[in-house]
Amino acid sequence: MIEVQYARPLPTSSELTAPFWAAAREHRLVRPVCDDCLRSFFTPQLICPHCLGEKWSYQISTGRGIVYSSTVVHRSPSPALQAPYELAIVDLDEGWQLLTNIVPAGPGPARIGARVEVSWVDIDEHWTFPAFRTIDTEDPR
Repeated sequence: MIEVQYARPLPTSSELTAPFWAAAREHRLVRPVCDDCLRSFFTPQLICPHCLGEKWSYQISTGRGIVYSSTVVHRSPSPALQAPYELAIVDLDEGWQLLTNIVPAGPGPARIGARVEVSWVDIDEHWTFPAFRTIDTEDPR
């Protein structure tokens, strides 16, 4: 039997997202902030989704927030992603959300409302992904 190696799917960097990925490589979490209404948003877009302002810039995030939703994926959509892994939506303290992973994955999903902070998964010399770990004094799982 022949063993096939699958490459992990990687994002495609664009003019809008390149600063996000460059900051991630340096283990800094950034998000777009509108110059007009001062609200954070994610994903990077040409205009602010809140006020339609055309000027925004990346600003540093504290990397802290709470779990809005979480699940453990037991059957990966790709052979390149090793299951199980935990997928979550995190509400960041600055008012934006990020679809991300909780690491390390526990036997069950993190508790909704659990405090989390950014952690980093270094994929290779070009790619680093933000992930989150629970920081509640007692692991809620």
